[in-house]
Amino acid sequence: MRNLRTAAILLALMLIPSYGQASALTDQIEKAEALLASDQPKAAFDQLDQITDHFWTQSPMFVRKALFVSEIGGYGNFKEKEPVFKPNEAQMIYVEPVAFSYGKADDGSSNASWSVDYSLNGPQGTTLFEKEDFVKLGVPLTRHNREIHLKMTINLSGLKPGDYVSNYLLKDMNSDKTASFSLPFTVVE
Repeated sequence: MRNLRTAAILLALMLIPSYGQASALTDQIEKAEALLASDQPKAAFDQLDQITDHFWTQSPMFVRKALFVSEIGGYGNFKEKEPVFKPNEAQMIYVEPVAFSYGKADDGSSNASWSVDYSLNGPQGTTLFEKEDFVKLGVPLTRHNREIHLKMTINLSGLKPGDYVSNYLLKDMNSDKTASFSLPFTVVE
């Protein structure tokens, strides 16, 4: 229970800047802790889930993890790849967005969708390529899932050996939230 309280208090401090709101959040955390102590783990989990929902809607979107991979089996299930590529070798990128917004499909189901702006910096830091809405990504959902991963495959043909940086701006298509990340890589013969 002590770990639950510590984690919840740290979350509360990140979420709520004003004392009055922090007090209400502390009450919610204490309620979750009391439910857990009275052998009601489901109710305690639901209480913590409400706190997380509040964080999700109030937080700016950010990318928890973004890296080159050689394969993806699902959320958190991937093989990381060293960021070294041969000319014309495709790059597979695993991305975990957090605090995105949910949209509705015509059938009433939920979805999450993004547009990605892309730019490539060359060995001297110059911009070699830049494109808004380079790729669009979407995930159909049956509920408001939080553990979402995205897969992007980028083909950068004709790059000469050297060090490069790919820059991504992930734009939530269901809100005005954005998150950026960069991935340095090397091209070798």
